[in-house]
Order: sequence, then C-alpha cells, then structure tokens
Amino acid sequence: MNLLRIALTYERGVWVSLFRWVFRRPDPAGPGARFGYGATTTPVMLAFIGVSIVEIPILHFLLPWRTVQIIAFVLSFWGLLWMVGFLGAIRVHPHMVGAAGIRVRSGFTVDVFLPWSVIAEVRTRNRPLEKSKGVQFEETADGGLIGKVAVFGQTNIELVLTGPTALDLPRGPLTALHFWADDPEELVTAVRANLVSVG
Repeated sequence: MNLLRIALTYERGVWVSLFRWVFRRPDPAGPGARFGYGATTTPVMLAFIGVSIVEIPILHFLLPWRTVQIIAFVLSFWGLLWMVGFLGAIRVHPHMVGAAGIRVRSGFTVDVFLPWSVIAEVRTRNRPLEKSKGVQFEETADGGLIGKVAVFGQTNIELVLTGPTALDLPRGPLTALHFWADDPEELVTAVRANLVSVG
C-alpha cells in the first residue's frame, strides 16, 4: 500500500508539474526570489527525452503486430510525457527566498520551509556525497543530524540551524540542512541579507 501511495504521488506530481510548466502557472508558494538547481540535471533529462523521441518511430517499424505497436506507442508516449513532466517539476519548484524564510525544494518530492528565526548561519561549500540518493542524512559526532538534499550526489550550500529543528523530512530534528543550488553565491547573499534584516 505504501508503494502504491508513493507511485500515485509521483504520478500526480509529474502531471501537475507538466501542466504548470506548459501553461506557465504561477508558483503557489507565493512571492520570493527563485533559485534553480537543475543546470546539471537538465542535459541528462534532455538526452533521455531525445532518445525516447527517436525510439518511438523505430519501435513502430520493428514490431510486426498492430496491437503490440499500439501498446508500445501508448507506453512510449506516456514515458516521454512523464520525463518532460519530471523536467518541468525541476523548473516549477525552485528554491525560494522570501520575507518569512527559505524554501528548499527538489521537484515535487521535497519542500522544506525554514523561517529565518531557526537559521544561525549560511555558507557555500561543495560536498560530494558517497551516495547518489536525493535525500540523505548524516549523524554528527556531537549527536546532531544533518539533512542533505542532493543533486547528482552533491551539495554546495550549508544552512546551520540554531538548534535541533523538526522539518518536513523523513528524519529529524535536524541541526543543519545541506542542499544544491546552481548559483550558490547569489542564494547565500540573499539569505544573509534577510538574516540581517530580521536581526
């Protein structure tokens, strides 16, 4: 049942993201400075999409049975739209820095809001991770827990929290959150400006 719920969540997320991307719907998260994280992911997704576009007509001519041709076309076309929707999810769910805090996101699967009051420090630091999972956790020597929202097994921004903080992630509370942004210096500058403005 849990796997079915996850599958339905992904299916809904892909199609909603595709709709918002194609029809340029505004971000329901509201106003704020937006920071992308898909510069390294996009070329890979575009390559998969290109291969799928070429694959569809090739399969049509290789398969001799009409019924199988139709089934293969429907499945291939669904897969193509799914990949486009997944790419759209990266575009329509950027990180956001606003007056109340920062939202750290990864497509439609991660959306973590941190108010400025829980952030003690922000810095840039490139960290390659041992695993390639999108969301990871690391226990520190002093008993803290770091959450990591990675892109291709890397993070380049570190938010140090004022203390253990419960966030919308599978584990917690966290003492720090690391994530990836395409322009880390600009995002850190925006975060620091807001931290100064709220004291």
